[in-house]
Amino acid sequence: MRMYDIIEKKRDNKELTTEEIEYFVREYSLSNIEDYQMSALLMAIYLNKMNARELTDLTFAMAKSSNMINLDSIKEEGKFIVDKHSTGGVGDKVTLIVLPIVASLGAKVCKMSGRGLGFTGGTADKLEAIKGYDVNIDIQRAKEQVNDIGVALISQSSDIAIADKKLYALRDVTATVESIDLISASVMSKKIASGADKILLDVTCGSGAFMKDIASARRLAQTMVNIGKIANIETKAIITSMDEPLGRSVGNAVEIKEVISFLLSDETTLNSKSLKGLKDVVFECAAWMLKLANVGEDIEENKVKIMEEITSKRAYNKFIELIKAQGGHIHSVYMDLLGMSIDMPVLNDQVKYLKDIRAEKSGHIVSIDSKKIGEALVSLGGGRKTKQDSIDHAVGFEFINKVGSKVNESDTILKVFYNDKEKFDEAFEYIKDAIVIENLEDTLGEALSNKPHILDII
Repeated sequence: MRMYDIIEKKRDNKELTTEEIEYFVREYSLSNIEDYQMSALLMAIYLNKMNARELTDLTFAMAKSSNMINLDSIKEEGKFIVDKHSTGGVGDKVTLIVLPIVASLGAKVCKMSGRGLGFTGGTADKLEAIKGYDVNIDIQRAKEQVNDIGVALISQSSDIAIADKKLYALRDVTATVESIDLISASVMSKKIASGADKILLDVTCGSGAFMKDIASARRLAQTMVNIGKIANIETKAIITSMDEPLGRSVGNAVEIKEVISFLLSDETTLNSKSLKGLKDVVFECAAWMLKLANVGEDIEENKVKIMEEITSKRAYNKFIELIKAQGGHIHSVYMDLLGMSIDMPVLNDQVKYLKDIRAEKSGHIVSIDSKKIGEALVSLGGGRKTKQDSIDHAVGFEFINKVGSKVNESDTILKVFYNDKEKFDEAFEYIKDAIVIENLEDTLGEALSNKPHILDII
Protein backbone atom coordinates (compact mmCIF):
# COMPACT_ATOMS: atom_id res chain seq x y z
CA MET A 1 0.00 0.00 0.00
CA ARG A 2 1.36 3.44 -0.96
CA MET A 3 0.50 6.83 0.50
CA TYR A 4 0.72 8.30 -3.01
CA ASP A 5 -2.18 6.11 -4.16
CA ILE A 6 -4.33 7.09 -1.14
CA ILE A 7 -3.72 10.81 -1.79
CA GLU A 8 -4.55 10.37 -5.47
CA LYS A 9 -7.73 8.46 -4.67
CA LYS A 10 -9.09 11.10 -2.28
CA ARG A 11 -7.94 13.90 -4.60
CA ASP A 12 -10.20 12.39 -7.23
CA ASN A 13 -13.07 12.26 -4.71
CA LYS A 14 -13.10 8.48 -4.39
CA GLU A 15 -14.00 6.55 -1.24
CA LEU A 16 -11.12 5.26 0.89
CA THR A 17 -11.29 1.72 2.27
CA THR A 18 -11.11 0.91 5.97
CA GLU A 19 -7.69 -0.62 5.39
CA GLU A 20 -6.39 2.50 3.65
CA ILE A 21 -7.58 4.75 6.47
CA GLU A 22 -6.10 2.51 9.15
CA TYR A 23 -2.85 2.39 7.17
CA PHE A 24 -2.25 6.15 6.94
CA VAL A 25 -3.29 6.78 10.56
CA ARG A 26 -1.02 4.03 11.86
CA GLU A 27 1.97 4.85 9.66
CA TYR A 28 1.77 8.60 10.28
CA SER A 29 1.59 7.98 14.04
CA LEU A 30 4.81 5.95 13.69
CA SER A 31 6.42 8.77 11.64
CA ASN A 32 6.65 6.54 8.57
CA ILE A 33 4.74 9.05 6.41
CA GLU A 34 6.16 12.50 5.69
CA ASP A 35 4.33 15.67 6.68
CA TYR A 36 4.15 16.87 3.07
CA GLN A 37 2.23 13.76 2.03
CA MET A 38 -0.14 13.94 4.99
CA SER A 39 -0.68 17.65 4.28
CA ALA A 40 -1.77 16.76 0.76
CA LEU A 41 -4.22 14.16 2.05
CA LEU A 42 -5.66 16.53 4.67
CA MET A 43 -6.33 19.13 1.97
CA ALA A 44 -7.97 16.49 -0.21
CA ILE A 45 -10.23 15.50 2.71
CA TYR A 46 -10.95 19.17 3.43
CA LEU A 47 -12.03 19.78 -0.18
CA ASN A 48 -13.78 16.49 -0.99
CA LYS A 49 -14.99 15.45 2.46
CA MET A 50 -15.60 11.93 3.80
CA ASN A 51 -18.75 9.87 3.88
CA ALA A 52 -20.15 8.53 7.17
CA ARG A 53 -18.34 5.19 6.95
CA GLU A 54 -14.97 6.80 6.12
CA LEU A 55 -15.35 9.29 8.94
CA THR A 56 -16.22 6.56 11.46
CA ASP A 57 -13.21 4.53 10.35
CA LEU A 58 -10.96 7.59 10.68
CA THR A 59 -12.27 8.37 14.17
CA PHE A 60 -11.75 4.84 15.48
CA ALA A 61 -8.33 4.50 13.85
CA MET A 62 -7.26 7.73 15.56
CA ALA A 63 -8.73 6.67 18.92
CA LYS A 64 -6.83 3.38 18.77
CA SER A 65 -3.55 4.97 17.61
CA SER A 66 -2.21 4.72 21.19
CA ASN A 67 -3.47 3.97 24.71
CA MET A 68 -7.18 3.94 25.53
CA ILE A 69 -8.25 4.71 29.10
CA ASN A 70 -10.40 2.30 31.10
CA LEU A 71 -12.52 4.04 33.75
CA ASP A 72 -14.36 0.93 34.99
CA SER A 73 -12.64 1.16 38.39
CA ILE A 74 -14.33 4.49 39.23
CA LYS A 75 -17.83 3.70 38.00
CA GLU A 76 -20.74 3.43 40.41
CA GLU A 77 -23.67 1.10 39.85
CA GLY A 78 -26.52 2.87 38.08
CA LYS A 79 -24.40 5.88 37.10
CA PHE A 80 -22.37 6.74 34.01
CA ILE A 81 -19.08 8.57 33.48
CA VAL A 82 -19.74 11.69 31.39
CA ASP A 83 -17.12 13.66 29.50
CA LYS A 84 -17.55 17.23 28.27
CA HIS A 85 -15.93 18.95 25.33
CA SER A 86 -16.16 22.48 23.99
CA THR A 87 -15.17 23.25 20.40
CA GLY A 88 -13.50 26.41 21.72
CA GLY A 89 -14.12 30.07 22.18
CA VAL A 90 -13.15 33.32 23.87
CA GLY A 91 -13.89 33.72 27.57
CA ASP A 92 -15.07 30.10 27.75
CA LYS A 93 -14.65 29.15 31.41
CA VAL A 94 -17.70 26.85 31.40
CA THR A 95 -15.82 23.63 32.22
CA LEU A 96 -14.26 25.21 35.31
CA ILE A 97 -17.72 26.07 36.66
CA VAL A 98 -19.68 23.02 35.48
CA LEU A 99 -17.37 20.28 36.77
CA PRO A 100 -17.49 21.27 40.46
CA ILE A 101 -21.28 21.61 40.20
CA VAL A 102 -21.93 18.17 38.73
CA ALA A 103 -19.33 16.51 40.98
CA SER A 104 -20.97 18.12 44.00
CA LEU A 105 -24.29 16.64 42.88
CA GLY A 106 -22.89 13.12 42.65
CA ALA A 107 -21.68 12.70 39.06
CA LYS A 108 -18.09 11.48 38.70
CA VAL A 109 -15.96 13.41 36.21
CA CYS A 110 -12.43 12.63 35.02
CA LYS A 111 -11.67 15.25 32.39
CA MET A 112 -8.66 15.90 30.22
CA SER A 113 -8.57 19.45 28.85
CA GLY A 114 -6.43 21.02 26.17
CA ARG A 115 -4.29 24.12 25.92
CA GLY A 116 -5.10 27.19 23.89
CA LEU A 117 -3.68 27.82 20.45
CA GLY A 118 -4.45 30.93 18.42
CA PHE A 119 -7.34 33.07 19.57
CA THR A 120 -9.19 30.38 21.57
CA GLY A 121 -8.28 29.77 25.19
CA GLY A 122 -7.45 26.44 26.83
CA THR A 123 -8.78 25.17 30.16
CA ALA A 124 -5.39 23.70 31.14
CA ASP A 125 -3.76 27.13 30.75
CA LYS A 126 -6.43 28.75 32.91
CA LEU A 127 -5.86 26.20 35.66
CA GLU A 128 -2.15 26.98 35.63
CA ALA A 129 -3.01 30.57 36.56
CA ILE A 130 -3.54 28.99 40.02
CA LYS A 131 -0.18 28.75 41.77
CA GLY A 132 0.86 25.15 42.34
CA TYR A 133 -2.01 23.52 40.42
CA ASP A 134 -0.67 20.43 38.66
CA VAL A 135 -2.51 19.68 35.43
CA ASN A 136 -0.01 16.93 34.57
CA ILE A 137 -0.88 14.25 37.13
CA ASP A 138 -1.03 10.80 35.56
CA ILE A 139 -4.27 9.05 34.77
CA GLN A 140 -3.96 6.53 37.63
CA ARG A 141 -3.65 9.31 40.20
CA ALA A 142 -6.51 11.17 38.49
CA LYS A 143 -8.75 8.11 38.80
CA GLU A 144 -7.89 7.75 42.49
CA GLN A 145 -8.75 11.42 42.95
CA VAL A 146 -12.12 10.93 41.24
CA ASN A 147 -12.85 8.09 43.67
CA ASP A 148 -11.93 10.37 46.59
CA ILE A 149 -13.62 13.66 45.66
CA GLY A 150 -15.58 12.93 42.45
CA VAL A 151 -13.57 15.08 40.03
CA ALA A 152 -10.18 15.46 38.37
CA LEU A 153 -9.26 18.06 35.77
CA ILE A 154 -5.96 17.39 34.01
CA SER A 155 -4.12 18.17 30.81
CA GLN A 156 -4.57 15.94 27.78
CA SER A 157 -2.31 12.93 28.09
CA SER A 158 0.55 12.81 25.60
CA ASP A 159 -0.05 9.10 24.99
CA ILE A 160 -3.80 9.35 24.23
CA ALA A 161 -4.88 9.60 20.57
CA ILE A 162 -1.33 10.27 19.35
CA ALA A 163 -2.54 10.42 15.74
CA ASP A 164 -4.83 13.32 16.59
CA LYS A 165 -2.04 15.24 18.31
CA LYS A 166 0.17 14.97 15.23
CA LEU A 167 -2.63 15.62 12.76
CA TYR A 168 -3.92 18.67 14.65
CA ALA A 169 -0.48 20.29 14.66
CA LEU A 170 -0.31 19.75 10.89
CA ARG A 171 -3.86 21.00 10.29
CA ASP A 172 -3.05 24.17 12.17
CA VAL A 173 -0.38 25.14 9.62
CA THR A 174 -2.08 23.84 6.46
CA ALA A 175 -5.40 25.77 6.61
CA THR A 176 -7.44 22.60 7.25
CA VAL A 177 -8.52 23.23 10.86
CA GLU A 178 -12.08 24.26 9.91
CA SER A 179 -12.99 20.96 8.20
CA ILE A 180 -16.13 19.56 9.84
CA ASP A 181 -14.97 16.00 9.12
CA LEU A 182 -11.51 16.57 10.61
CA ILE A 183 -12.86 18.44 13.65
CA SER A 184 -15.36 15.64 14.28
CA ALA A 185 -12.74 12.90 14.05
CA SER A 186 -10.36 14.90 16.25
CA VAL A 187 -12.88 15.55 19.03
CA MET A 188 -14.55 12.16 19.04
CA SER A 189 -11.33 10.14 18.80
CA LYS A 190 -10.07 11.79 21.99
CA LYS A 191 -13.41 11.33 23.76
CA ILE A 192 -13.63 7.65 22.77
CA ALA A 193 -10.03 7.06 23.89
CA SER A 194 -10.74 8.80 27.20
CA GLY A 195 -13.08 6.03 28.33
CA ALA A 196 -16.33 7.93 29.05
CA ASP A 197 -19.75 6.24 28.85
CA LYS A 198 -21.52 9.42 27.66
CA ILE A 199 -20.35 12.64 25.99
CA LEU A 200 -21.67 16.20 26.20
CA LEU A 201 -20.52 18.55 23.42
CA ASP A 202 -20.63 22.34 23.65
CA VAL A 203 -20.49 23.32 19.96
CA THR A 204 -19.74 27.03 19.79
CA CYS A 205 -20.99 29.20 16.95
CA GLY A 206 -20.07 32.76 15.94
CA SER A 207 -17.13 35.09 15.38
CA GLY A 208 -15.10 33.50 18.18
CA ALA A 209 -15.70 29.88 17.08
CA PHE A 210 -14.55 27.63 14.25
CA MET A 211 -18.15 27.39 13.07
CA LYS A 212 -19.21 30.92 12.10
CA ASP A 213 -22.88 30.20 11.33
CA ILE A 214 -25.62 28.07 12.83
CA ALA A 215 -25.94 25.80 9.78
CA SER A 216 -22.25 24.80 10.00
CA ALA A 217 -22.51 24.35 13.76
CA ARG A 218 -25.51 22.05 13.33
CA ARG A 219 -23.66 19.97 10.73
CA LEU A 220 -20.67 19.61 13.04
CA ALA A 221 -22.86 18.76 16.03
CA GLN A 222 -24.90 16.19 14.11
CA THR A 223 -21.77 14.59 12.65
CA MET A 224 -20.25 14.09 16.11
CA VAL A 225 -23.53 12.83 17.59
CA ASN A 226 -23.74 10.29 14.75
CA ILE A 227 -20.19 9.09 15.45
CA GLY A 228 -21.08 8.68 19.12
CA LYS A 229 -24.12 6.63 18.17
CA ILE A 230 -22.01 4.29 16.02
CA ALA A 231 -19.52 3.99 18.90
CA ASN A 232 -22.42 3.10 21.25
CA ILE A 233 -21.62 6.19 23.35
CA GLU A 234 -24.65 8.39 23.93
CA THR A 235 -23.68 11.87 22.77
CA LYS A 236 -25.60 15.13 23.22
CA ALA A 237 -24.60 18.42 21.54
CA ILE A 238 -25.58 21.90 22.75
CA ILE A 239 -24.94 24.69 20.25
CA THR A 240 -23.99 27.91 22.05
CA SER A 241 -23.30 31.45 20.90
CA MET A 242 -19.74 32.76 20.68
CA ASP A 243 -20.48 35.98 18.77
CA GLU A 244 -19.19 37.96 21.75
CA PRO A 245 -16.84 36.80 24.53
CA LEU A 246 -18.64 34.61 27.04
CA GLY A 247 -19.04 36.22 30.43
CA ARG A 248 -17.26 39.33 31.66
CA SER A 249 -13.61 38.29 31.48
CA VAL A 250 -11.07 37.04 28.95
CA GLY A 251 -7.67 35.79 30.05
CA ASN A 252 -6.36 33.11 32.36
CA ALA A 253 -6.23 34.54 35.91
CA VAL A 254 -9.10 36.95 35.26
CA GLU A 255 -11.32 34.06 34.14
CA ILE A 256 -10.47 32.10 37.28
CA LYS A 257 -11.63 35.15 39.25
CA GLU A 258 -14.90 35.10 37.31
CA VAL A 259 -15.32 31.39 38.08
CA ILE A 260 -14.86 32.15 41.79
CA SER A 261 -17.32 35.03 41.64
CA PHE A 262 -19.91 32.92 39.80
CA LEU A 263 -19.67 30.03 42.26
CA LEU A 264 -20.04 32.44 45.19
CA SER A 265 -23.11 34.19 43.72
CA ASP A 266 -26.49 34.35 45.43
CA GLU A 267 -29.74 33.67 43.56
CA THR A 268 -30.41 37.34 42.82
CA THR A 269 -26.98 37.75 41.26
CA LEU A 270 -27.29 34.55 39.23
CA ASN A 271 -30.60 35.78 37.81
CA SER A 272 -29.20 39.22 36.97
CA LYS A 273 -28.88 40.51 33.43
CA SER A 274 -25.10 40.73 33.71
CA LEU A 275 -24.69 36.96 34.21
CA LYS A 276 -27.38 35.79 31.79
CA GLY A 277 -25.21 34.47 28.95
CA LEU A 278 -22.71 32.61 31.11
CA LYS A 279 -25.41 31.32 33.43
CA ASP A 280 -27.53 29.99 30.55
CA VAL A 281 -24.61 28.00 29.10
CA VAL A 282 -23.41 26.72 32.50
CA PHE A 283 -26.87 25.61 33.64
CA GLU A 284 -27.70 23.92 30.32
CA CYS A 285 -24.40 22.02 30.15
CA ALA A 286 -24.50 20.99 33.81
CA ALA A 287 -28.15 19.91 33.61
CA TRP A 288 -27.47 17.67 30.61
CA MET A 289 -24.33 16.19 32.20
CA LEU A 290 -26.42 15.22 35.24
CA LYS A 291 -29.04 13.63 32.99
CA LEU A 292 -26.44 11.70 30.99
CA ALA A 293 -24.78 10.54 34.22
CA ASN A 294 -28.17 9.22 35.41
CA VAL A 295 -28.07 11.54 38.41
CA GLY A 296 -31.09 13.65 37.43
CA GLU A 297 -33.61 12.74 34.72
CA ASP A 298 -35.47 16.04 34.35
CA ILE A 299 -33.48 18.95 32.85
CA GLU A 300 -35.51 21.71 34.52
CA GLU A 301 -35.39 19.97 37.90
CA ASN A 302 -31.65 19.61 37.45
CA LYS A 303 -31.37 23.37 36.97
CA VAL A 304 -33.15 23.92 40.29
CA LYS A 305 -30.61 21.60 41.95
CA ILE A 306 -27.77 23.48 40.25
CA MET A 307 -29.03 26.78 41.62
CA GLU A 308 -29.17 25.30 45.13
CA GLU A 309 -25.69 23.81 44.79
CA ILE A 310 -24.24 27.21 43.92
CA THR A 311 -26.15 29.34 46.43
CA SER A 312 -25.36 26.90 49.25
CA LYS A 313 -21.63 27.26 48.37
CA ARG A 314 -21.35 23.47 48.02
CA ALA A 315 -20.22 23.81 44.40
CA TYR A 316 -17.59 26.38 45.41
CA ASN A 317 -16.35 24.07 48.17
CA LYS A 318 -15.98 21.29 45.57
CA PHE A 319 -14.00 23.69 43.36
CA ILE A 320 -11.61 24.39 46.27
CA GLU A 321 -11.42 20.65 47.02
CA LEU A 322 -10.36 20.04 43.40
CA ILE A 323 -7.68 22.73 43.55
CA LYS A 324 -6.26 21.41 46.83
CA ALA A 325 -6.21 17.83 45.51
CA GLN A 326 -4.02 18.86 42.59
CA GLY A 327 -1.58 20.96 44.58
CA GLY A 328 -3.11 24.39 44.11
CA HIS A 329 -2.18 27.02 46.69
CA ILE A 330 -5.01 28.31 48.88
CA HIS A 331 -5.23 31.20 51.33
CA SER A 332 -8.00 32.37 53.61
CA VAL A 333 -9.76 35.62 52.66
CA TYR A 334 -12.36 37.54 54.66
CA MET A 335 -15.21 38.60 52.35
CA ASP A 336 -17.38 41.46 53.57
CA LEU A 337 -20.13 40.44 51.15
CA LEU A 338 -20.44 37.03 52.80
CA GLY A 339 -19.44 38.15 56.29
CA MET A 340 -17.05 35.22 56.63
CA SER A 341 -13.58 33.92 55.76
CA ILE A 342 -13.36 31.51 52.86
CA ASP A 343 -10.59 29.58 51.11
CA MET A 344 -9.42 31.29 47.94
CA PRO A 345 -6.96 30.15 45.24
CA VAL A 346 -3.63 31.98 45.03
CA LEU A 347 -3.32 33.30 41.46
CA ASN A 348 -0.53 34.31 39.12
CA ASP A 349 -2.26 37.65 38.55
CA GLN A 350 0.40 40.31 39.05
CA VAL A 351 0.34 43.03 36.37
CA LYS A 352 2.16 46.34 36.03
CA TYR A 353 -0.50 48.28 34.14
CA LEU A 354 -4.26 48.80 33.98
CA LYS A 355 -5.93 50.68 31.12
CA ASP A 356 -9.58 51.60 30.66
CA ILE A 357 -10.85 51.36 27.07
CA ARG A 358 -13.54 54.01 26.71
CA ALA A 359 -16.38 54.57 24.26
CA GLU A 360 -15.43 56.99 21.49
CA LYS A 361 -19.06 58.01 21.05
CA SER A 362 -22.46 57.57 22.66
CA GLY A 363 -24.85 54.82 21.57
CA HIS A 364 -25.43 51.11 22.03
CA ILE A 365 -22.74 48.44 21.68
CA VAL A 366 -24.02 46.39 18.74
CA SER A 367 -21.15 43.90 18.50
CA ILE A 368 -17.94 42.76 20.17
CA ASP A 369 -15.97 40.51 17.80
CA SER A 370 -14.84 37.51 19.86
CA LYS A 371 -12.07 36.53 17.46
CA LYS A 372 -10.48 39.98 17.59
CA ILE A 373 -10.67 40.03 21.39
CA GLY A 374 -9.02 36.61 21.43
CA GLU A 375 -6.31 37.88 19.10
CA ALA A 376 -5.83 40.90 21.38
CA LEU A 377 -5.24 38.53 24.30
CA VAL A 378 -2.62 36.66 22.28
CA SER A 379 -0.95 40.00 21.49
CA LEU A 380 -0.74 40.76 25.23
CA GLY A 381 0.95 37.40 25.81
CA GLY A 382 -2.10 35.67 27.28
CA GLY A 383 -2.35 33.14 24.44
CA ARG A 384 -0.08 31.31 22.02
CA LYS A 385 0.90 31.98 18.43
CA THR A 386 2.83 28.67 18.36
CA LYS A 387 2.66 25.63 20.63
CA GLN A 388 6.09 26.52 22.04
CA ASP A 389 5.07 29.99 23.29
CA SER A 390 4.94 30.63 27.03
CA ILE A 391 1.90 32.38 28.52
CA ASP A 392 1.53 35.41 30.77
CA HIS A 393 -1.32 34.17 32.95
CA ALA A 394 -1.98 37.57 34.52
CA VAL A 395 -2.94 39.59 31.43
CA GLY A 396 -6.49 39.90 30.18
CA PHE A 397 -9.69 41.90 29.92
CA GLU A 398 -12.65 42.64 32.14
CA PHE A 399 -15.76 43.90 30.33
CA ILE A 400 -17.79 46.56 32.09
CA ASN A 401 -20.29 46.80 29.21
CA LYS A 402 -21.30 44.10 26.72
CA VAL A 403 -23.42 43.88 23.56
CA GLY A 404 -26.69 45.81 23.92
CA SER A 405 -25.38 48.14 26.62
CA LYS A 406 -26.08 51.84 26.26
CA VAL A 407 -22.92 53.89 26.74
CA ASN A 408 -22.03 57.54 26.74
CA GLU A 409 -18.89 58.94 25.18
CA SER A 410 -15.90 58.20 27.48
CA ASP A 411 -17.74 55.46 29.44
CA THR A 412 -15.49 52.48 30.19
CA ILE A 413 -16.25 49.45 28.02
CA LEU A 414 -13.47 47.19 29.27
CA LYS A 415 -10.37 47.19 31.45
CA VAL A 416 -7.07 45.84 30.14
CA PHE A 417 -4.54 44.21 32.50
CA TYR A 418 -1.07 44.04 30.93
CA ASN A 419 2.67 43.92 31.56
CA ASP A 420 4.21 45.20 28.32
CA LYS A 421 3.38 48.58 26.77
CA GLU A 422 4.46 47.54 23.26
CA LYS A 423 2.25 44.46 23.43
CA PHE A 424 -0.63 46.66 24.58
CA ASP A 425 -0.23 48.85 21.49
CA GLU A 426 -0.55 45.76 19.27
CA ALA A 427 -3.53 44.48 21.25
CA PHE A 428 -5.27 47.85 21.10
CA GLU A 429 -5.46 47.64 17.30
CA TYR A 430 -7.57 44.49 17.66
CA ILE A 431 -9.68 45.89 20.50
CA LYS A 432 -10.71 49.08 18.74
CA ASP A 433 -11.74 47.10 15.62
CA ALA A 434 -13.67 44.57 17.72
CA ILE A 435 -16.17 46.97 19.30
CA VAL A 436 -18.94 48.61 17.26
CA ILE A 437 -21.19 51.34 18.72
CA GLU A 438 -24.23 52.66 16.88
CA ASN A 439 -27.27 54.80 17.63
CA LEU A 440 -30.23 52.50 18.31
CA GLU A 441 -33.61 52.63 19.93
CA ASP A 442 -33.44 51.39 23.52
CA THR A 443 -35.76 48.51 22.61
CA LEU A 444 -33.27 47.29 19.99
CA GLY A 445 -30.43 47.54 22.49
CA GLU A 446 -32.49 45.48 24.93
CA ALA A 447 -33.13 42.89 22.23
CA LEU A 448 -29.38 42.61 21.58
CA SER A 449 -28.74 42.13 25.31
CA ASN A 450 -31.29 39.35 25.44
CA LYS A 451 -30.13 37.36 22.40
CA PRO A 452 -30.14 33.66 23.32
CA HIS A 453 -26.89 31.85 24.08
CA ILE A 454 -28.42 28.38 23.70
CA LEU A 455 -29.02 28.12 19.95
CA ASP A 456 -29.97 24.45 19.55
CA ILE A 457 -29.73 21.02 21.20
CA ILE A 458 -29.01 17.95 19.10
